[in-house]
Amino acid sequence: MTIVSSETVETSVQRDGRRYVREHHTDHLGVIHPRTWLAGAADNLAAALSAYAALLLEILRDREIAANIASILSDGSLATITLQHSTAAQNRAALREAYRTATRVEAVMIGDYLNTLTNNQLATAFGITTGEAATLRTNKLEPAATIASGIRSATGA
Repeated sequence: MTIVSSETVETSVQRDGRRYVREHHTDHLGVIHPRTWLAGAADNLAAALSAYAALLLEILRDREIAANIASILSDGSLATITLQHSTAAQNRAALREAYRTATRVEAVMIGDYLNTLTNNQLATAFGITTGEAATLRTNKLEPAATIASGIRSATGA
């Protein structure tokens, strides 16, 4: 989860002295993330390149977490999540926050997804003991999984 290279691939001075800048930032997967921007005449391009690489890591992480949460909210245990730019812990923290404002159906889907985790993973995600995680599973997650299964059956999903 790093940017392995960043380079300025084009710089063109404009009539007013500003510079058109095109950059390529390559992540740990080999994906190139282009950036095009207009720099001031006195802007330090090397510093801007470095600063954007750090910002890009945050952008990629936040986008991935948002996509993962959206998938969980709509698909529950059938959600396809990725951990290319974010960690399981970061996603679980975001999932806890999503649960606070979830609609009933979204809460059911979150419960359905959480039911796929082990008691140890639940305990870590929620800061509870494994015994409390087992109780959570029995009282909340398994019923949510049953409801989610019913929803999928009714909708043909």
